[in-house]
Amino acid sequence: MLIIAWEVTAACNLACDYCRASASASPAEAELSTVEALAFIDQVAPKKPMIILSGGEPLLRPDIFDLAKYATDRGVRVSLASNGTLITPETVEWIKGAGIKRVSISLDGPDPKSHDITRGSGSFGLAIQGIENLRGKVDFQINMTITKENLDQVRATMDLAERLGAVAFHLFFLVPTGRGSEDELVAPEEQDEILRWVAEECRKRTIEVKVTCAPQYGRVIREVLTEAERTGMMGSSCLAGTNFVFVSRTGDVCPCGYLPVVAGNVRMESFPVIWESSPVFLDLRKRDLVGRCGICDYRKVCGGCRARAYAKTGDYLESDPLCSFREV
Repeated sequence: MLIIAWEVTAACNLACDYCRASASASPAEAELSTVEALAFIDQVAPKKPMIILSGGEPLLRPDIFDLAKYATDRGVRVSLASNGTLITPETVEWIKGAGIKRVSISLDGPDPKSHDITRGSGSFGLAIQGIENLRGKVDFQINMTITKENLDQVRATMDLAERLGAVAFHLFFLVPTGRGSEDELVAPEEQDEILRWVAEECRKRTIEVKVTCAPQYGRVIREVLTEAERTGMMGSSCLAGTNFVFVSRTGDVCPCGYLPVVAGNVRMESFPVIWESSPVFLDLRKRDLVGRCGICDYRKVCGGCRARAYAKTGDYLESDPLCSFREV
């Protein structure tokens, strides 16, 4: 299934330290209008994708539930990516009415101390209240962005996700775009250690676990788990431009939100034309990688993070700098 992450607005009520979107209190200029947004949904609906409505904070877009309902009525699976702080009981009813199947809530730690330091005072408590409002009414997952500041909080945050009743726990490894910086990245060896721990935990946890922006997980699970244990697990190469695409608030189409290489704009061309013929997407699908990633034995199951390679070198086909594997 094609996954479309759609940044519907730049507006956000928080100002997180490493926000990919560099979100602010107000919408950005030239955001897609309601008419343009509905036309975009018409363009993608025949592909039956999953659309993730993101931002900024998507709940600040006034027509968000109209867009969600319109997509749902056309057979599109719709999810919502939120910071959770604006999810009131009334909002939950709107979410259900629009047919949104899952809400992802970002938690960067298991308590206010670890979460609020990057997202703002009081944000943890409001996010937990939002989760409580969703519980038993709409499926939700917890997203955690890993930096060098919270890498020792992964276990406790996964434990919290299970206690709260989340259907999934998704780990995001920081890519230095937007307000994110290289100073916040974990070391390659630290990333490997976390990935090995996650693979081991999957032997005994029932919660769905997915790792994003660390395709090295595809290698690690083959080192840690048996073939039978890997069955049904989520560990794959970078999906940017193959099964995943990002559409910005102004209609720019990019391989992912962390890889700001514009393949086209839905105001100028239809999404299917961009998706099927853009040189950027054709490059990523061909996968003629260079550097260490190009000669690695795991290039088919890992291939490195194309966004992180681009952030470091300016070339999305170059090596992923956050890889510790040396036996090539």
